[in-house]
Amino acid sequence: MPPYFSVVTPSFNQGGFISKCLESVRDQDDEDYEHLVFDNCSNDETAGVVKKFLRVDFRPEPDRGQSDAVNKGFLAAQGEIICWLNSDDVYPPGLFSRLRRHFSNPDVNVIFGDVDQISYDGRPPLRAEAHFEDRLDLVRWWSSRARLHQPAIFFRRSAREAAGLLRQDLHYAMDYEYWWRMSEAYPFHRIPEVLAIQHRQPDSKTVLDWQKVYAEREIIFEPFYGLIDGGNREALIREKRRAMAGKYLGEAFALSGTNAGAALRLLVKSIKENPASLWNPSWLGVVRRCLK
Repeated sequence: MPPYFSVVTPSFNQGGFISKCLESVRDQDDEDYEHLVFDNCSNDETAGVVKKFLRVDFRPEPDRGQSDAVNKGFLAAQGEIICWLNSDDVYPPGLFSRLRRHFSNPDVNVIFGDVDQISYDGRPPLRAEAHFEDRLDLVRWWSSRARLHQPAIFFRRSAREAAGLLRQDLHYAMDYEYWWRMSEAYPFHRIPEVLAIQHRQPDSKTVLDWQKVYAEREIIFEPFYGLIDGGNREALIREKRRAMAGKYLGEAFALSGTNAGAALRLLVKSIKENPASLWNPSWLGVVRRCLK
């Protein structure tokens, strides 16, 4: 009999985090699962850590990046419900029994929920609520109307087969592109509960290269701008530039106390996006903090 749950974990040099990830799956209250770890031949302690977990199907082999590793897991998965859990994230206790209860409804094919985000800088955990009502909100990616957290999304094998695989040319926003395709055929059902715990570690891609996340979302969704607001691309682009100016200004203020150079570069980007940023009081605040 195939398992009910298939957990897919891509991994590369995450030996310091992966133990907690594996423990969170092993300690679930439903043992009807397989845990597939596709590791890009890590040269740290990963292999030694994974060997301590007897139920883990560990596959160390070269890959062409995270999307490729996840795709290998999707293709190998035998379960009815597929879960994608990165090696630095964990599941809360009792998750599988809750998911099984919700998936007992045959009309439910995709489930999403909230996450607790644990920051690397010692701040208290933050509950990040999920929101997804209109798939066109994904196109308006700068607005944050759609808030989907990758480790807190679960889907049937049939939905995976219909959506295909992750795009391997994407490295930062491949999950949002995947939800875009999957949501074309399947409604997403929200459970207003914490379904995963994310560790916001300082060397993760989305922390180090957050601007590349924005750039990749633009590549993905720009071809679909004509689908919203009657296809008024010029108005949509103006809206995007105002929103991006605000994002850059906010990041500049956050960095101005610790990294003046990075903050000033972001300040310039904010002004380029929307010259009216000069009249925002935060602009002067950034400059003053950088000059201290």
